[in-house]
Order: sequence, then C-alpha cells, then structure tokens
Amino acid sequence: MSDSWPALALLGLVLLAGCDGFAGLDGTTATESRTPAPVPEDSTVAPGVPATDGETTVIDADRLLAADTEHRSATGYRLNRTVTIRGTNWTTRIDRDRRVAANGTLFERVEINSSGPLSPTIGQSELWTNGSTVYVRTFDGDGTRIEQGPFPSAPGHFRQWTMLREQVLADGTYEVEPTADGAVLRSRELPTLPAALVPLSVREPRNVTARVAVTEAGLIRSLRVQYDTTVRGEPVRVTIRHRLGAVGNTSVDRPAWVS
Repeated sequence: MSDSWPALALLGLVLLAGCDGFAGLDGTTATESRTPAPVPEDSTVAPGVPATDGETTVIDADRLLAADTEHRSATGYRLNRTVTIRGTNWTTRIDRDRRVAANGTLFERVEINSSGPLSPTIGQSELWTNGSTVYVRTFDGDGTRIEQGPFPSAPGHFRQWTMLREQVLADGTYEVEPTADGAVLRSRELPTLPAALVPLSVREPRNVTARVAVTEAGLIRSLRVQYDTTVRGEPVRVTIRHRLGAVGNTSVDRPAWVS
C-alpha cells in the first residue's frame, strides 16, 4: 500500500474541490463560534432564517447549520455535488455521489472529467465504510486501478471537505423568499471566499453569488455557488451545485470489491 501514497496525495488536491461538511464520516463539521442577534421563533421560516418578506437580512448560520446536521445525522440521505470549471475551450467537472444509511454506513464515489490545464491524472475514487472498517479503491484517468483495499481510517482526501456551507452562510446577507416548505435564500452580499474553495491552481473568487434552499426544519436541500476567477491567467467561471435527496430512504450495500 505504501507505493500508492504518492498517487493518493495527488488525488487529495483534486478531491477537495468545492464541497462541504465532510470533516468526519458522519458529515458533521465544527462551526466557528459566533454570537448572532436573537431572532424570535415566531418570525422565522426555518431555524435561524428570519421571515423578512424579501428584505435583506443576516442569517443565524449557527442555528441553521446545527439543524441541518441534526436532521441528516438522524436518517439516511444522498448528497450529490458537482463542480464545473469552464475556460475558453475547456471544462473540468468533478462529480461526487455520497450515500449515507441511517445506521451510518457510507459509500462515496468521486469522478473527474477534464480537458485543458486542469486535466488530472486521477479519474475515479471510491470509499466504503461501516464505521469500523474503511475500504478505498482508486483509478487513474485511463481506468487503471491504482489502489484497492482496507485502510486504517479514511484517507485525508476523503476526510478533508471544504466547509462550503459554513463559508457561504457565515456573515453574508441574504434576501429571504418564503416557500411552501421553507425558504430560498439569495445572496446580496457575501464575505470573501478563499481560493482554496477549489484548490486546483485557481485564484481568489470574484463576483460570488449563492442560492440556498432550506426546509422549515432546517435541512439544506440545495446550494448553488457561482463565481469568476482565473486559471494560469485565463478567466474562468466556477459553478458548484449541492443537492440533498432520498432523505430517510437511502440504503448502502457492501460493494462486491470490498472483501
């Protein structure tokens, strides 16, 4: 297994792109302590989301993120993430499909397709864990298997998950549009996001916009972030999409390659 670590280290640079909330296998992350102004319960459309009727407001990010984590940790769900980086004549796309069962069993697949300056040497990686054992297999861009087998713990490129939800919701201002089952939050002003949001040789994000859909219980159903940046001096557009689905109706089977 030691011969595979250089490849997995390279993979770590690619798999960090544009995702959030995977500091642990249960999908929880530590959030920075803040002291937002209290919001009366009867004036919210979701935990920490004031019912402002279209006015711009600051979200109580701690309350909303805590509610999202609480509801996801109590049930199964499926999370899809897509990062698309578009240059003039090339595109890099990273797809992540994460499935978590109610008993904590987890399966995740990452697939990378690219042309141009960000073409990776890694094409796909998969992880399965039941909470006590961890198995990983990885393929290069030509489909050749690089690694397969048990690991003492989840490799760093799976544990490290850029905290997109926290970074987008913290200290930003949003316009709140109530819906039948919660609200849609549209950014009006966002804090500066780090270049490491997509650590693939891109520069700092500019012209950032975000749209967040939440249920009245606090589940973050979808999140879309778009911004402009550059890759080796070339202007590019980055789009990150996060979709939560199959809540309470997700099972995870043991893959045939896990032995």
